[in-house]
Amino acid sequence: MSEMSVVFSRFRFDSETTMKSIFGQSLPGAGLVLLFSSGAILLLTAAEKKGGRVTQVVRDVSLLLPHIAARPARLNDDVTNGSGVHTGAESRAELTFADLTITRVGANSIFFFDQDSRNLSVESGAILLRVPKGSGGARIRSSALTVGVTGTTVMFESRPRNYSKLIVLEGSGQAWLTKHPGKKITVHAGQMLIAKPGAAHLPEPVDIDENLVLRTAILITEFPPLPGFDLMRSVAENQKNSGEPLLNPLIDPTGMGARDVNASTHSQPNPQRTPRNGQRKP
Repeated sequence: MSEMSVVFSRFRFDSETTMKSIFGQSLPGAGLVLLFSSGAILLLTAAEKKGGRVTQVVRDVSLLLPHIAARPARLNDDVTNGSGVHTGAESRAELTFADLTITRVGANSIFFFDQDSRNLSVESGAILLRVPKGSGGARIRSSALTVGVTGTTVMFESRPRNYSKLIVLEGSGQAWLTKHPGKKITVHAGQMLIAKPGAAHLPEPVDIDENLVLRTAILITEFPPLPGFDLMRSVAENQKNSGEPLLNPLIDPTGMGARDVNASTHSQPNPQRTPRNGQRKP
């Protein structure tokens, strides 16, 4: 037997002996243990990637964690699927997830998320959601309105007794009545859609002054600059260059920077609407 063969045989024998001493069983059994251990590590790693963390806390913000009593949120707190956020008056928060999805929460708001931040339920209040391109879609739901987005930045507000409101800042989204999901409406950047409780049909989205939203909305102005902010500025600039009439938003207590809902329920003079082919005028 050659020297190399002796070394190899000794290595094989030592390896078998070591494996048996560690696991107290045959090599096939040890292999299964290693396989399951590797799988557990992968699952734990995937679970970590699905979560997010708190990246901004202002005043009264509570984390609503599964099976645990609500507690004050702290910077860099981990948040996992099934978690929620509750903010008090003049308060706000931001969550950032592993895929760089960003959720900002306005004052007096309650929302929950699951499926790796892909499903958000807004019980009351206002949020801003930024979903990067290529990270998969997300869905926002209130009692009246549901919105599907991907590669988009939107603001969403729920007032269960009064209205649900969507503003698309860049990209586009599909919206439908939560209780009547059959008909979907596309809402483009620079547009707003409002649904009232008990509505059987969605109104057409209307164009708003995006520049005013970018300058006044607390969910934008009181946080660090958003990725893709240049795209939002481009939307505002295109609106300005088009010369088309816009519905100027009125500031509301949530910081959405959107016009009052009562005004939106009445007919407006020559509101700008997206043509049927989905293309805006140059």
